[in-house]
Amino acid sequence: MSADRGAAARDRLDRGTLLRIYRVFGPFYRRHTGALARATAGLVLGAVTTLLLPWPLKLILDHVVLGRPVPGRMAWLAPGAGAGPVSLLGWLVFVFVALRLLDSLFSFVHRVGFMAVGTRMAIEIRERLFAHIQRLSLSFHDSARAGDLMLRLMSDVSDVKVLLIEVPQTLAYQAALVLTHAGLMFALDWRLASVACAAIPPLYFYNRHVGRSVQAAAREKRSKESEVAALVAENVTALALVQAYGREDLLQEKFVAENRASLASGLAAMRLSKSFKRMSDILVAAGTGGVLWLGGRLALGHAISPGTVVLFAAYLRNLYSPIDKLTGMILDAAGAQASGERLLEIFESDQLVEDRRDAVEAPPLAGRVEFQGVSFGYRTGVPVLSELSFTVEAGETVAVIGHNGAGKSTLLSLLLRFYDPQRGRILVDGRDLRALQRDSLRRQIAVVMQEARLFQKSVRDNIRFGKPDATEDEVEKAAHLAQAHDFISAMPAGYDSVIREGGESLSGGERQRINIARAIVRDASIVILDEPVTALDARTEAAVRGALRELTRGRTTFIVAHAPATMAWADRILLLDHGRLAGFGTHAELERTCGLYRELRAIQAEDAAIGGAPSAVGA
Repeated sequence: MSADRGAAARDRLDRGTLLRIYRVFGPFYRRHTGALARATAGLVLGAVTTLLLPWPLKLILDHVVLGRPVPGRMAWLAPGAGAGPVSLLGWLVFVFVALRLLDSLFSFVHRVGFMAVGTRMAIEIRERLFAHIQRLSLSFHDSARAGDLMLRLMSDVSDVKVLLIEVPQTLAYQAALVLTHAGLMFALDWRLASVACAAIPPLYFYNRHVGRSVQAAAREKRSKESEVAALVAENVTALALVQAYGREDLLQEKFVAENRASLASGLAAMRLSKSFKRMSDILVAAGTGGVLWLGGRLALGHAISPGTVVLFAAYLRNLYSPIDKLTGMILDAAGAQASGERLLEIFESDQLVEDRRDAVEAPPLAGRVEFQGVSFGYRTGVPVLSELSFTVEAGETVAVIGHNGAGKSTLLSLLLRFYDPQRGRILVDGRDLRALQRDSLRRQIAVVMQEARLFQKSVRDNIRFGKPDATEDEVEKAAHLAQAHDFISAMPAGYDSVIREGGESLSGGERQRINIARAIVRDASIVILDEPVTALDARTEAAVRGALRELTRGRTTFIVAHAPATMAWADRILLLDHGRLAGFGTHAELERTCGLYRELRAIQAEDAAIGGAPSAVGA
């Protein structure tokens, strides 16, 4: 009994999942109602022509070969009967060919129509999913795997098309075939129809029994494929590190293990599907044999005509064909449902930083920033920032320092509204960030990260990424200020030179100066610098620091820093210790009043003395 209840619970879960999938993706149907109506019309007309197609064969056998007279009620089907058997044969052959052509035409209309709608829906779903992924907070992306997201965006979207289009249209078409054929078969002879339909209930219940196992196997297969994709993406992005440490063999073994696990789950799903196909073949053969045996007996006793037996034999294929189609569709639908569940995980994720309904467009900002009792943690009960309160005046430059894990990058992320505070609030020019529309706020913030991320586009387009409508003069002026114009002009196509993926064709300093030009062209009120010179050599760092001074001139600036030269231009220094404010003031003030600051400066001096990178502050 408990096993039965468990199976029933799984059925309810599956049905609930399907309802959620159709509810989420239902709006995409409404955009294609006209195309769906035309495809459905083709489906209905195709079912009708399929129903009529065997009739010329029955009439040829009964009334041409056996010479039986055509009944009066069927004379409209054989208008050439009065002119002799040859004329009747010619007419029936013409009707058969015409029905075959119509059947092919209607099949083309409905199959291509549904396929076109499905392809368009997949494109629209992929676009919506991509937009939704970009809106998800960094807390989601921190735990997500790039390879898995790529698999969901590409493969899972294509697979869910099966569930949204192919499964409904296949079910509708096959249901139409079953109902029309079964109805007409009972109208012709209820005895043969009863024998023919006797195989359907066992097929149905066997399908339900095996279907659950196939669905579980399909989900496992999709999960393993996701693991393989994530492993490939992770390995490709870290290939230099893998080769440097000589760990190719280890990762190859891991890939082989994951790939073989994916193969095993795929084979398990295939075996279940094929075993069902074999059993359905047995039941179909038994039903067909019963109809032929009984039909032959009835024809020998002149209870029915031989043509009716042939008609039933032809109809049996269309009666059992839906069951046969269902065999292949079970695995496809189960895999598509697994893909749909994976897409729902993203679409239904509540890890969003969304605008409030009453949020307004941010006005031009002066840049005064105030943290009032701000607390935040990525996991419940594990605070990263605690009761943080300070004020930065407009145009002021603040260096944010502290040990590793002190909360420096989290502070900047809150200012960018990658996350919202769990307690307290952040004000800009006296307005709560949550009262401002997120995009209008971010348009007035320029960011330079430690890693200069460039796109495989022209230099000009990379700089314009900070301001898509920037003019040529604005782009070149920003490059001049970032001390990037000279090396850009020396490139083969100048500002039209295409940067290779990741900027690998440029040095680290060149990449960072283009990154700074991108921030300069934005002309933002607030600037965020997250360790922008850490990975650079001394000469390049000096050039980049000059570009940063141009970027931050007259703007409110937060800079995560550890180098004394970078901290020197800061108006004040904000010291964090385990997420709490340990000190906030000028260098002289902190040297006089803050023991932790003196400790960090001493470590910094020691690092410099032995030629090492200062690691105690800002790392």
